[in-house]
Amino acid sequence: MITYRCFRNDDPPRLAEVWRTADLGPLAMQPMTTAELEAGVFSKPYFDRRGLIVATENDQIVGFAHAGFGPTADQKGIDTRVGSTLLAVVPPHALENEISDQLLMRCERYLQECGSTCLLGGGNDVYRGFYLGLYGGSDLPGILDSSPKMQQMFERAGYRQQQRITVHRRPLEGFRVPVNRLHIAIRRRTVMHVIDEPERRTWWEAATTTGVALRRYELRNKTDDVLGSATFWDMQPLSQGWGVVAAGLLHVDIEGPRRRQGLAQYLIAEAMHDLSEEGVALIEAHTTDANVAAAKLFEKLDFSQSGQGTLFEKVLT
Repeated sequence: MITYRCFRNDDPPRLAEVWRTADLGPLAMQPMTTAELEAGVFSKPYFDRRGLIVATENDQIVGFAHAGFGPTADQKGIDTRVGSTLLAVVPPHALENEISDQLLMRCERYLQECGSTCLLGGGNDVYRGFYLGLYGGSDLPGILDSSPKMQQMFERAGYRQQQRITVHRRPLEGFRVPVNRLHIAIRRRTVMHVIDEPERRTWWEAATTTGVALRRYELRNKTDDVLGSATFWDMQPLSQGWGVVAAGLLHVDIEGPRRRQGLAQYLIAEAMHDLSEEGVALIEAHTTDANVAAAKLFEKLDFSQSGQGTLFEKVLT
């Protein structure tokens, strides 16, 4: 008989074991450890044991699912109006679909009790409160196509696709910064600042990236005005399983009036060159289907698609 309950303090070692035996695809952290779950999940200041639902059979954990929330508009707190079931981890079992469906139903109940009227399936660059670096690569990609059973779980529950997210990769072996008139002109009038472990700009950024090594590149003009920035993170230990040193691009910000002037491509290219000099062998970035400009930018820099995921949505009536 399968029973369901909330997280208990003695669960982490058994949850790590369940993760190790589940097929979560090539962009999931393996082998999972209790320490990695502690860093990416349980240590977060907003972790609520009621949102992590555990399935057991004869006192053995046979699956779990985890629901949480994103930030308020000012990123100073949690907004419970939109809630997400970030993932459901269920190893092979005769009742696998039933277990998954029951876990999701209980996550939905938790989210609704907290005030959610819109439910998501998976996380993205906003809803990354847990599992950054544990599932999906450089950021949360919704639910990856390489996790088809998890996608099917949301589809059975009436969720629909909200956005598609593409994982882009660029090996840095042989990388050369593009040389053209525009880049030469930008180089003449700007200065690049490299900041290791920059001050987190918001509470949400601090909470979601605590324990993650960040490097921020800031492009400034001669009067020291910031024109744009790009933030990368060291993807260890996730990328150890790939056999390379990798950096993930978390976000690129170009000041509004200065967009469409080639600054983003210049900034990312210069950052990639600097990271390659530091021994980084691979860059990974995510884009949504709505962000056509970003996809074209990565195409210009010879990134290739290495995976896709879906962020699911169900609006409650």
